[in-house]
Amino acid sequence: MSSNPSLRSEIGPDGLAREAPVIAYTEKVIEEEQLQLRKYIEENYSKIRDVERELGNLTLEMKLTAGPKKAALEHLRKKVEMSTERIRLAKQREEQAKQAWEAAAKVVKDEEAIKQKLCEDLNNLVQESSNTQFSRLEELKRRLEALNPGRASTSSPHDGKPMGTAPDASSVPSAADPVAGVTQNASSNQGNGGNAPGMNGHNQQPTVEGDVRAKKKTQFHGRGKGVGAVPKGRGPTPPGWTGAGFDVDGKA
Repeated sequence: MSSNPSLRSEIGPDGLAREAPVIAYTEKVIEEEQLQLRKYIEENYSKIRDVERELGNLTLEMKLTAGPKKAALEHLRKKVEMSTERIRLAKQREEQAKQAWEAAAKVVKDEEAIKQKLCEDLNNLVQESSNTQFSRLEELKRRLEALNPGRASTSSPHDGKPMGTAPDASSVPSAADPVAGVTQNASSNQGNGGNAPGMNGHNQQPTVEGDVRAKKKTQFHGRGKGVGAVPKGRGPTPPGWTGAGFDVDGKA
């Protein structure tokens, strides 16, 4: 078996055998690679040690801060729950206040409707009362004119007023004029022995003048009085007047 000439050992000038150049080069390359591997392992080992040290520090920090962080997170969670409960109660109170406001608004609206109806009823009642009083006044005037037809011409200017207007204070005494006229006629009839149709023109003139004076006196003293009020005088009550009305038959 023949060997590779490059691997054969050479004999030097001193007669000693020397290694082949290829073997020496290979050994040198292997040594260089081993050196590089050692450097790489040392560098990586130092980095691994650094990572392990940082990991240990982080683990220790987590152990030290895990409790406070957990407590803080629990505290925040409780605060969130309390805030949620307050919001729920506030919304509930808001709903109750809204319902109370709606109920109060409905009550106010109902009260306003009742007030409006009462005002209308009051106006209708006042109008009916005014119409009734005016009707009674007109009826009283007609009755007095029927008792004394001779005074119809004297009271005719007052009858020309429109029916729709309410009687004022100046028109009220005019309704009492026929009473004064009837009283004076009754006095004249008693003085003449009850013969009223037998009066002449001379006796009628003072009666008209007396009626005018009585009317002025009634307007001065009895302004604003009720219908059928008797004018206050200094003399005694005329004969035939009972206080509640005029006695046509002459009975006291």
